[in-house]
Amino acid sequence: MIRRISLVFALCFAALTVFCACADGSVSETVDGAMTALTDSAGNITGYERRYHNADGQLSRLDMYDSDKTYLNYVLYAYDDYSRLYTETYYRADGIAESRNVYTYGDDGKLSEKAVESPSGEATVFRYDSSGEVVEKLYYDSNEKLFRHEVLSDGVWQKVEIDSSSSDEE
Repeated sequence: MIRRISLVFALCFAALTVFCACADGSVSETVDGAMTALTDSAGNITGYERRYHNADGQLSRLDMYDSDKTYLNYVLYAYDDYSRLYTETYYRADGIAESRNVYTYGDDGKLSEKAVESPSGEATVFRYDSSGEVVEKLYYDSNEKLFRHEVLSDGVWQKVEIDSSSSDEE
């Protein structure tokens, strides 16, 4: 009996430690898989989420629910050897992939490219300058053929002519 009470006390103390406010007044992180309400600016619940983290403390999965707690979709996150986000893959609730973002970083460690891939094989590649601004967009069809190319010039997106006779892609 005393052993059971000690175990219950230990579990309650652990839960209290995780869910209590920190000494500085901020609220500590919730436990992986805990349902968290999402609210709008008026405080109305707009949905729910569950977050899961890898051994390094990075977000590895995010499950999304509507305001009635109906499961909607989830996102899986993967990181490279430098702990930078490498991919995020979006899935419907039934496990069918909806899209995938693949991130590429330059030698300086800054984001240089983001490829948004659809299940059909189409992709849009966004290229970034050193300040983190998108300066180029490349659109590929399901055969990985470039069909549209735009560059940012003086704050305006300009279409770049694509040489359709060339087999080289950018």
